[in-house]
Amino acid sequence: MARRKKALGKPGKDLKDQPVPEGQHLLEVDGLKMYFHTLDGVVKAVDGVSYTLDRGETLGVVGESGSGKSVTQLTIMGLVDMPPGKIEGGDVRYHGQSLLNMSEQQMQHIRGNDIAMIFQDPMTSLNPVYTIGRQLGEGLRLHRGYTKEQALKRSIELLDMVGIPNAEQRVKDYPHEFSGGMRQRVMIAMALACDPDILIADEPTTALDVTIQAQIIELMQEMQQKNGNAIIMITHDLGVVADVADKILVMYAGCPVEFGTADEIFYESMHPYTWGLIRSIPDPVVDQKRPLTPIQGNPPSLVNVPKGCSFSPRCPYATDLCRQEKPEMYTAPTGHYARCHYASDPLFVQKNAPANSRTHKKGGEA
Repeated sequence: MARRKKALGKPGKDLKDQPVPEGQHLLEVDGLKMYFHTLDGVVKAVDGVSYTLDRGETLGVVGESGSGKSVTQLTIMGLVDMPPGKIEGGDVRYHGQSLLNMSEQQMQHIRGNDIAMIFQDPMTSLNPVYTIGRQLGEGLRLHRGYTKEQALKRSIELLDMVGIPNAEQRVKDYPHEFSGGMRQRVMIAMALACDPDILIADEPTTALDVTIQAQIIELMQEMQQKNGNAIIMITHDLGVVADVADKILVMYAGCPVEFGTADEIFYESMHPYTWGLIRSIPDPVVDQKRPLTPIQGNPPSLVNVPKGCSFSPRCPYATDLCRQEKPEMYTAPTGHYARCHYASDPLFVQKNAPANSRTHKKGGEA
Protein backbone atom coordinates (compact mmCIF):
# COMPACT_ATOMS: atom_id res chain seq x y z
CA MET A 1 0.00 0.00 0.00
CA ALA A 2 1.57 3.28 -1.09
CA ARG A 3 1.71 6.27 1.20
CA ARG A 4 0.36 9.70 0.14
CA LYS A 5 -1.16 8.50 -3.13
CA LYS A 6 -3.11 11.63 -3.96
CA ALA A 7 -4.39 14.86 -2.53
CA LEU A 8 -7.94 15.04 -1.24
CA GLY A 9 -9.40 18.53 -1.45
CA LYS A 10 -7.62 21.80 -0.69
CA PRO A 11 -4.67 21.86 1.75
CA GLY A 12 -6.13 24.78 3.73
CA LYS A 13 -9.40 23.03 4.51
CA ASP A 14 -10.18 22.66 8.21
CA LEU A 15 -11.77 19.23 8.69
CA LYS A 16 -12.39 19.87 12.38
CA ASP A 17 -14.86 22.63 11.49
CA GLN A 18 -16.97 20.18 9.50
CA PRO A 19 -19.52 17.75 10.96
CA VAL A 20 -18.56 14.09 11.23
CA PRO A 21 -20.41 12.18 8.47
CA GLU A 22 -23.48 10.33 9.73
CA GLY A 23 -22.74 6.76 10.80
CA GLN A 24 -19.01 7.42 11.17
CA HIS A 25 -16.73 8.30 14.06
CA LEU A 26 -14.37 11.24 14.55
CA LEU A 27 -11.40 8.87 14.17
CA GLU A 28 -11.53 5.35 12.78
CA VAL A 29 -8.45 3.11 12.80
CA ASP A 30 -9.24 0.02 10.75
CA GLY A 31 -6.82 -2.94 10.66
CA LEU A 32 -3.74 -0.71 10.56
CA LYS A 33 -0.42 -2.44 9.82
CA MET A 34 2.94 -0.69 9.95
CA TYR A 35 6.01 -2.85 9.30
CA PHE A 36 9.68 -1.86 9.34
CA HIS A 37 11.92 -3.55 6.77
CA THR A 38 15.37 -3.91 8.34
CA LEU A 39 18.54 -5.92 7.74
CA ASP A 40 17.45 -8.30 10.52
CA GLY A 41 14.05 -8.90 8.96
CA VAL A 42 10.56 -7.43 8.93
CA VAL A 43 9.55 -5.82 12.23
CA LYS A 44 5.77 -6.00 12.59
CA ALA A 45 5.52 -2.98 14.88
CA VAL A 46 1.79 -2.48 14.32
CA ASP A 47 -0.13 -5.51 13.16
CA GLY A 48 -3.87 -5.06 12.70
CA VAL A 49 -4.89 -2.31 15.13
CA SER A 50 -8.54 -1.20 15.08
CA TYR A 51 -10.51 1.23 17.23
CA THR A 52 -12.86 4.22 17.01
CA LEU A 53 -12.89 7.54 18.84
CA ASP A 54 -15.53 10.25 19.18
CA ARG A 55 -15.47 13.83 20.47
CA GLY A 56 -15.16 14.12 24.23
CA GLU A 57 -13.92 10.54 24.62
CA THR A 58 -10.64 9.42 26.13
CA LEU A 59 -8.97 6.26 24.82
CA GLY A 60 -6.24 4.66 26.92
CA VAL A 61 -3.64 2.64 24.96
CA VAL A 62 -1.67 0.41 27.33
CA GLY A 63 1.03 -2.23 27.07
CA GLU A 64 4.70 -2.85 27.78
CA SER A 65 7.51 -1.03 25.99
CA GLY A 66 7.77 -2.21 22.38
CA SER A 67 4.11 -3.23 22.10
CA GLY A 68 3.45 -0.75 19.27
CA LYS A 69 1.57 1.93 21.23
CA SER A 70 3.59 4.93 20.08
CA VAL A 71 4.22 3.68 16.53
CA THR A 72 0.46 3.38 16.00
CA GLN A 73 -0.07 7.03 16.88
CA LEU A 74 3.00 8.21 14.94
CA THR A 75 1.59 6.41 11.90
CA ILE A 76 -1.70 8.27 12.34
CA MET A 77 0.24 11.55 12.48
CA GLY A 78 2.28 10.65 9.40
CA LEU A 79 5.55 10.91 11.35
CA VAL A 80 7.07 7.50 10.52
CA ASP A 81 9.95 7.54 8.05
CA MET A 82 9.13 5.45 4.99
CA PRO A 83 11.39 3.62 4.28
CA PRO A 84 12.22 1.75 6.50
CA GLY A 85 8.57 1.89 7.56
CA LYS A 86 5.83 0.70 5.23
CA ILE A 87 2.06 0.59 5.66
CA GLU A 88 1.12 -2.98 4.79
CA GLY A 89 -2.62 -2.66 5.25
CA GLY A 90 -5.56 -0.98 6.91
CA ASP A 91 -6.74 2.60 6.97
CA VAL A 92 -7.04 5.63 9.25
CA ARG A 93 -10.07 7.87 8.69
CA TYR A 94 -10.55 11.30 10.23
CA HIS A 95 -13.95 12.91 9.59
CA GLY A 96 -14.52 10.08 7.12
CA GLN A 97 -11.43 10.94 5.03
CA SER A 98 -8.40 8.67 4.80
CA LEU A 99 -5.29 10.20 6.35
CA LEU A 100 -3.15 7.60 4.57
CA ASN A 101 -4.19 8.94 1.17
CA MET A 102 -3.56 12.59 1.98
CA SER A 103 -0.67 14.55 0.50
CA GLU A 104 2.17 15.70 2.73
CA GLN A 105 0.93 19.27 2.33
CA GLN A 106 -2.49 18.28 3.67
CA MET A 107 -0.93 16.35 6.57
CA GLN A 108 1.11 19.42 7.51
CA HIS A 109 -2.18 21.26 7.91
CA ILE A 110 -3.72 18.38 9.90
CA ARG A 111 -0.75 18.00 12.30
CA GLY A 112 -0.94 20.42 15.19
CA ASN A 113 -4.14 21.96 13.88
CA ASP A 114 -6.66 19.09 13.81
CA ILE A 115 -4.63 16.34 15.51
CA ALA A 116 -1.91 17.31 17.99
CA MET A 117 0.56 15.20 19.95
CA ILE A 118 2.30 15.58 23.30
CA PHE A 119 5.57 13.74 22.80
CA GLN A 120 7.06 11.46 25.41
CA ASP A 121 10.19 13.43 26.35
CA PRO A 122 9.58 17.19 26.52
CA MET A 123 13.28 18.00 26.87
CA THR A 124 14.20 16.41 23.54
CA SER A 125 10.94 17.52 21.88
CA LEU A 126 11.61 21.20 22.61
CA ASN A 127 14.34 22.97 20.65
CA PRO A 128 17.00 24.10 23.15
CA VAL A 129 18.11 27.15 21.13
CA TYR A 130 14.66 28.76 20.73
CA THR A 131 12.63 30.47 23.42
CA ILE A 132 9.43 28.90 24.69
CA GLY A 133 7.42 31.74 23.17
CA ARG A 134 8.89 31.25 19.72
CA GLN A 135 8.13 27.52 19.79
CA LEU A 136 4.59 28.05 21.08
CA GLY A 137 3.92 30.68 18.43
CA GLU A 138 5.20 28.70 15.47
CA GLY A 139 2.04 26.62 15.08
CA LEU A 140 -0.20 29.65 15.57
CA ARG A 141 1.58 31.56 12.80
CA LEU A 142 1.54 28.54 10.49
CA HIS A 143 -2.04 27.35 11.02
CA ARG A 144 -3.83 30.49 12.18
CA GLY A 145 -1.93 33.18 10.28
CA TYR A 146 -1.10 35.09 13.48
CA THR A 147 1.38 37.94 13.38
CA LYS A 148 4.47 37.75 15.61
CA GLU A 149 2.80 40.01 18.18
CA GLN A 150 -0.48 38.05 18.14
CA ALA A 151 1.39 34.75 18.52
CA LEU A 152 3.35 36.11 21.50
CA LYS A 153 0.18 37.33 23.20
CA ARG A 154 -1.53 33.98 22.66
CA SER A 155 1.57 32.12 23.90
CA ILE A 156 1.42 34.04 27.17
CA GLU A 157 -2.27 33.13 27.49
CA LEU A 158 -1.45 29.46 26.87
CA LEU A 159 1.30 29.38 29.50
CA ASP A 160 -1.05 31.00 32.00
CA MET A 161 -3.76 28.51 31.05
CA VAL A 162 -1.53 25.52 31.86
CA GLY A 163 -0.56 26.99 35.23
CA ILE A 164 2.91 28.40 34.62
CA PRO A 165 3.41 31.48 36.84
CA ASN A 166 4.86 34.77 35.52
CA ALA A 167 3.92 33.77 31.98
CA GLU A 168 4.92 37.15 30.52
CA GLN A 169 8.48 36.59 31.71
CA ARG A 170 8.71 32.81 31.26
CA VAL A 171 7.67 33.04 27.61
CA LYS A 172 11.12 34.55 26.95
CA ASP A 173 12.96 31.69 28.68
CA TYR A 174 14.58 28.63 27.12
CA PRO A 175 13.60 24.96 27.78
CA HIS A 176 16.57 24.29 30.08
CA GLU A 177 15.25 27.00 32.43
CA PHE A 178 12.07 24.99 33.08
CA SER A 179 11.61 21.97 35.36
CA GLY A 180 10.44 18.64 33.94
CA GLY A 181 6.84 19.22 34.98
CA MET A 182 6.82 22.74 33.56
CA ARG A 183 8.28 21.52 30.24
CA GLN A 184 5.49 18.97 30.11
CA ARG A 185 2.99 21.76 30.65
CA VAL A 186 4.60 23.68 27.79
CA MET A 187 4.15 20.65 25.54
CA ILE A 188 0.47 20.48 26.52
CA ALA A 189 0.07 24.19 25.82
CA MET A 190 1.75 23.73 22.43
CA ALA A 191 -0.54 20.82 21.57
CA LEU A 192 -3.66 22.74 22.60
CA ALA A 193 -2.66 26.02 20.93
CA CYS A 194 -4.83 25.49 17.82
CA ASP A 195 -7.73 23.79 19.65
CA PRO A 196 -7.25 20.36 18.01
CA ASP A 197 -10.03 17.84 17.60
CA ILE A 198 -7.78 15.03 18.87
CA LEU A 199 -4.98 15.23 21.43
CA ILE A 200 -2.51 12.32 21.50
CA ALA A 201 -0.58 12.16 24.78
CA ASP A 202 2.41 9.79 24.61
CA GLU A 203 3.38 8.87 28.19
CA PRO A 204 2.55 12.41 29.40
CA THR A 205 3.41 11.61 33.04
CA THR A 206 6.62 9.59 32.55
CA ALA A 207 9.45 10.56 34.95
CA LEU A 208 7.22 12.97 36.86
CA ASP A 209 6.51 12.68 40.56
CA VAL A 210 3.01 11.62 41.57
CA THR A 211 1.92 15.15 42.51
CA ILE A 212 2.87 16.54 39.11
CA GLN A 213 1.33 13.47 37.42
CA ALA A 214 -2.02 14.23 39.05
CA GLN A 215 -1.79 17.89 38.03
CA ILE A 216 -0.97 17.04 34.41
CA ILE A 217 -3.88 14.58 34.13
CA GLU A 218 -6.25 17.05 35.81
CA LEU A 219 -5.12 19.77 33.40
CA MET A 220 -5.81 17.55 30.38
CA GLN A 221 -9.27 16.71 31.71
CA GLU A 222 -10.05 20.38 32.26
CA MET A 223 -8.98 21.21 28.72
CA GLN A 224 -11.14 18.38 27.39
CA GLN A 225 -14.20 19.60 29.28
CA LYS A 226 -13.61 23.12 28.00
CA ASN A 227 -12.85 22.30 24.36
CA GLY A 228 -14.63 18.96 23.87
CA ASN A 229 -11.61 17.37 22.19
CA ALA A 230 -10.90 13.64 22.14
CA ILE A 231 -7.80 12.31 23.91
CA ILE A 232 -5.63 9.27 23.21
CA MET A 233 -3.57 8.50 26.32
CA ILE A 234 -0.57 6.22 25.69
CA THR A 235 0.90 4.57 28.78
CA HIS A 236 2.38 1.34 30.12
CA ASP A 237 0.52 1.80 33.41
CA LEU A 238 -3.14 0.79 33.64
CA GLY A 239 -3.38 2.73 36.88
CA VAL A 240 -2.80 6.03 35.03
CA VAL A 241 -5.88 5.58 32.82
CA ALA A 242 -8.11 3.98 35.46
CA ASP A 243 -10.02 7.17 36.24
CA VAL A 244 -9.68 9.09 32.96
CA ALA A 245 -10.26 6.65 30.07
CA ASP A 246 -13.66 5.86 28.60
CA LYS A 247 -12.22 3.02 26.48
CA ILE A 248 -8.99 1.06 26.75
CA LEU A 249 -6.95 -0.71 24.06
CA VAL A 250 -4.47 -3.30 25.36
CA MET A 251 -1.56 -4.03 23.01
CA TYR A 252 1.04 -6.80 23.03
CA ALA A 253 3.78 -7.49 20.46
CA GLY A 254 2.30 -5.03 17.98
CA CYS A 255 -1.23 -6.48 18.14
CA PRO A 256 -4.37 -5.44 19.99
CA VAL A 257 -5.19 -8.24 22.44
CA GLU A 258 -8.18 -6.64 24.17
CA PHE A 259 -10.42 -3.62 23.71
CA GLY A 260 -13.41 -2.41 25.68
CA THR A 261 -14.78 0.25 27.97
CA ALA A 262 -12.77 1.06 31.09
CA ASP A 263 -15.25 -0.90 33.22
CA GLU A 264 -15.01 -3.92 30.92
CA ILE A 265 -11.21 -3.91 30.99
CA PHE A 266 -10.92 -3.50 34.76
CA TYR A 267 -13.91 -5.59 35.89
CA GLU A 268 -14.71 -7.99 33.03
CA SER A 269 -11.34 -8.49 31.29
CA MET A 270 -10.95 -11.66 29.25
CA HIS A 271 -7.26 -11.84 28.25
CA PRO A 272 -4.45 -13.23 30.47
CA TYR A 273 -2.13 -10.37 29.45
CA THR A 274 -4.65 -7.81 30.67
CA TRP A 275 -4.93 -9.79 33.91
CA GLY A 276 -1.16 -9.61 34.28
CA LEU A 277 -1.18 -5.83 33.82
CA ILE A 278 -3.96 -5.46 36.40
CA ARG A 279 -2.15 -7.66 38.92
CA SER A 280 1.05 -5.64 38.45
CA ILE A 281 -0.67 -2.50 39.79
CA PRO A 282 0.53 -1.99 43.39
CA ASP A 283 -2.07 -2.95 45.98
CA PRO A 284 -3.25 0.11 47.95
CA VAL A 285 -3.17 -1.89 51.20
CA VAL A 286 -1.13 0.10 53.72
CA ASP A 287 -1.22 -2.10 56.81
CA GLN A 288 0.93 -4.88 55.40
CA LYS A 289 3.73 -5.40 52.88
CA ARG A 290 3.01 -7.47 49.79
CA PRO A 291 5.34 -8.34 46.91
CA LEU A 292 4.48 -7.05 43.45
CA THR A 293 3.15 -9.59 40.97
CA PRO A 294 5.16 -9.20 37.75
CA ILE A 295 4.49 -10.79 34.37
CA GLN A 296 7.18 -13.44 34.01
CA GLY A 297 9.52 -13.37 31.01
CA ASN A 298 10.17 -10.69 28.39
CA PRO A 299 8.23 -9.40 25.39
CA PRO A 300 9.11 -11.27 22.17
CA SER A 301 11.17 -9.94 19.28
CA LEU A 302 8.86 -8.40 16.69
CA VAL A 303 11.06 -9.92 13.98
CA ASN A 304 10.41 -13.45 15.25
CA VAL A 305 7.03 -13.43 16.95
CA PRO A 306 6.22 -16.84 18.52
CA LYS A 307 4.02 -19.22 16.58
CA GLY A 308 0.45 -19.31 17.78
CA CYS A 309 -0.49 -16.80 20.46
CA SER A 310 2.33 -14.26 20.87
CA PHE A 311 1.75 -14.20 24.64
CA SER A 312 1.86 -17.99 25.05
CA PRO A 313 5.55 -18.20 26.20
CA ARG A 314 4.69 -15.98 29.19
CA CYS A 315 1.09 -17.05 29.81
CA PRO A 316 0.52 -19.28 32.87
CA TYR A 317 -2.62 -20.69 31.24
CA ALA A 318 -1.12 -21.54 27.83
CA THR A 319 -1.94 -24.92 26.28
CA ASP A 320 -0.64 -26.71 23.17
CA LEU A 321 -3.44 -25.05 21.22
CA CYS A 322 -2.13 -21.63 22.27
CA ARG A 323 1.40 -22.51 21.18
CA GLN A 324 0.38 -23.85 17.79
CA GLU A 325 -2.54 -21.74 16.53
CA LYS A 326 -2.99 -17.97 16.44
CA PRO A 327 -6.23 -17.16 18.28
CA GLU A 328 -9.12 -15.47 16.52
CA MET A 329 -10.67 -12.34 17.94
CA TYR A 330 -13.61 -13.10 20.24
CA THR A 331 -16.12 -10.24 20.34
CA ALA A 332 -18.79 -9.98 23.03
CA PRO A 333 -22.24 -8.55 22.21
CA THR A 334 -21.18 -5.19 23.71
CA GLY A 335 -18.25 -4.87 21.29
CA HIS A 336 -15.72 -5.82 23.98
CA TYR A 337 -13.16 -8.07 22.25
CA ALA A 338 -10.14 -10.17 23.18
CA ARG A 339 -7.67 -12.26 21.14
CA CYS A 340 -7.53 -15.45 23.20
CA HIS A 341 -8.60 -19.03 22.50
CA TYR A 342 -10.42 -19.18 25.84
CA ALA A 343 -11.91 -15.68 26.05
CA SER A 344 -15.31 -17.10 25.07
CA ASP A 345 -15.21 -19.65 27.92
CA PRO A 346 -16.98 -18.06 30.92
CA LEU A 347 -15.71 -20.75 33.30
CA PHE A 348 -12.08 -20.11 32.30
CA VAL A 349 -12.52 -16.36 32.72
CA GLN A 350 -14.34 -16.69 36.04
CA LYS A 351 -11.72 -19.05 37.46
CA ASN A 352 -8.62 -17.07 36.50
CA ALA A 353 -9.60 -13.39 36.32
CA PRO A 354 -8.05 -10.97 38.85
CA ALA A 355 -9.60 -10.25 42.21
CA ASN A 356 -11.25 -7.02 41.11
CA SER A 357 -13.18 -8.70 38.32
CA ARG A 358 -16.93 -8.83 38.69
CA THR A 359 -16.85 -12.30 37.19
CA HIS A 360 -14.74 -13.60 40.06
CA LYS A 361 -15.19 -11.85 43.36
CA LYS A 362 -12.42 -13.71 45.19
CA GLY A 363 -9.99 -13.67 42.29
CA GLY A 364 -7.58 -16.22 40.91
CA GLU A 365 -3.82 -16.26 41.13
CA ALA A 366 -1.40 -16.49 38.24
